[in-house]
Amino acid sequence: MIRKSLLRATSVILAAAVMMLQFVSCGNDESKDAPTVTFRIMSWNEDFRELMETYFIPRHSKLMEHVKVEWITDEINVYRTSVQSRLAGGEQIDLFLGDNEMAPFFAEDANVAALSQIGITDSELSQQYPFTRILGSDTNGVQKGSAFSAEPGILLYRSDYAEKYLGITHQEEMQERLSSWDSFVSVARTLSEQSDGNIKMLPNSAELWKSVNCAMHGLWLSDGRLSVSDETAGHWLDVIKELESVKAFAGNKTLDDDWYSSLDSGVFCFYAAPWLCKSNSFGRADITTVFSSAKRSGASFGKFKTSLAPNGFVYGGSWLYCPKKSANQTIAAEIIRAFTCDGEFMKLIALAEMQYVNNSEVCNELASMNIQNPLFDGLDAFSVYNVAARSLEFAVPTVYDASLSNLLYNETKAYSKGDISQKEAIYNFRLNVWKKHEKITNEPQKNG
Repeated sequence: MIRKSLLRATSVILAAAVMMLQFVSCGNDESKDAPTVTFRIMSWNEDFRELMETYFIPRHSKLMEHVKVEWITDEINVYRTSVQSRLAGGEQIDLFLGDNEMAPFFAEDANVAALSQIGITDSELSQQYPFTRILGSDTNGVQKGSAFSAEPGILLYRSDYAEKYLGITHQEEMQERLSSWDSFVSVARTLSEQSDGNIKMLPNSAELWKSVNCAMHGLWLSDGRLSVSDETAGHWLDVIKELESVKAFAGNKTLDDDWYSSLDSGVFCFYAAPWLCKSNSFGRADITTVFSSAKRSGASFGKFKTSLAPNGFVYGGSWLYCPKKSANQTIAAEIIRAFTCDGEFMKLIALAEMQYVNNSEVCNELASMNIQNPLFDGLDAFSVYNVAARSLEFAVPTVYDASLSNLLYNETKAYSKGDISQKEAIYNFRLNVWKKHEKITNEPQKNG
């Protein structure tokens, strides 16, 4: 449980922040007879709408006085293509959201405005984590997307399993044991041996591949050609094969019912991010609610601790974009400023929603406050997020990165089973890249 003292402290801070922001308003003065402006926002869920209606609109009353907000929601599996199709077709969209996997596509879209084009300066973005700016930029370094939440990836591991099967009680020691892929595999092997195969390291291998995606951002291609070396491709194939050899994966699809059940019993750790671990004094929560719900046993609730993965990764996040053809760029710019540049506003959301916002100054303060999370038996997670966020470094990804990563991942199953050699797996990968993306590479030679 969150201690009462912490709740009182958080409530005082939040109340003060609210009082400060009640007098904030942006935009130009308009007469009461001004016509109503329709402002259209597109997303794949209701989260941003709740933030707008709860925090932004009440505190920016002058700006929004004659603004009617219309919301467009599309399913996540078709969302990116829907946005780009609407923009290309000239449909009115004034602001839209994207996640980390959509970011390269939106950044390269000619219909999306650069932040500088709508009046947002580089100095206003200076407190954003560098990795969020990279993901919001095109390959020329022009930033188009501005993230309001930073989602650095972490591992959540079962502290009771660590003590029972590994003899580890301290996070620092566990972090050391998970700091390299060799030691990661060693932990998986020990868990399997000590538990007679009952404890798996991860729910599935696809979660682990998030590390690969992030580590390889911007490294698949060089001058439009496939440039990843056989050694690098082989390394990632071997990571999966070695873990498969010690039966490290439970085989559950992330976020389905079996996945949740396996976290309650049978799986040591899983890939997570701040959005999966939110908990606040207002009773709203994400995974904490799921673990303690009547639907599931909640046996793992309060037994997780945090660690960094062998390779840092990004898991989610929300970027805001403004189309070039929007007639309401002034309004869009003020919304983007508030959610992604205004430290006081972002701090308010961070405290009220327990959201890890994209502002390093605010997050440094959060990390020093020892804000307790019941999912972690009252331990602070923000300090771990802070370390994870600051450790992320990579090049700007291309629109091909996700596809190339998936094509390599597709070879892990046959290679892990021993059906094909590493050389054959890498050849198949290169051949499939050529088949799917002929502009990237020449057809590989079988004996090359």
